[in-house]
Amino acid sequence: MNKLVIFGILCEDKAHRNFIHHYLTACFPDTFLENEAFGWQIRASNAKEVDDSISDATRLGFTKYQLDVLIVGRDADTTQPKRIDELKIKHDAACGGHPKVVFMIPVQCIEHWLLYIKNHQENPSSTKNQTLETIIRRECKRLVYGEIKKPDHQVEIASSLLIGFDSDWLEQRSESFKKFHNQVKAFLASYADSNL
Repeated sequence: MNKLVIFGILCEDKAHRNFIHHYLTACFPDTFLENEAFGWQIRASNAKEVDDSISDATRLGFTKYQLDVLIVGRDADTTQPKRIDELKIKHDAACGGHPKVVFMIPVQCIEHWLLYIKNHQENPSSTKNQTLETIIRRECKRLVYGEIKKPDHQVEIASSLLIGFDSDWLEQRSESFKKFHNQVKAFLASYADSNL
């Protein structure tokens, strides 16, 4: 792909934004470029603000900011598949089913994906395929960050975990990551086809 894909992010916190940047860099090097002006204008700092901003972010992202893709990051805040599906339907409706919106919705929270990565780095030869997404949020965050509470320090810890992480391995462990990863790959395939 010769042309960089211009993206915008609407997410609930620094942990999501950090994950998205590391993920795009690791999985699709030299492919994506963030429209930072969009990021300064369209922001959220919690799940409710993400929910409330999706339609405006979609409209402005693709008109005023000329995004190629909008990535929406929002924790599911639950392990119940029915509630996660309802959240996805609600978000899809809020963006009008726009084909260039990709949803990143981790089961419970983004730290569950980080915990998978951390466990894999600490036990690289382990072949256990156990779910970690049922661990309660507070405990999961403690397992990832220890007692560190400051968001900037948590981002530093997450960044060190995300350097060169194995997306193929994570895709085999987390269904929610697999759904996100497949959406990005599908978007890139359709983007490449439309720009031939």
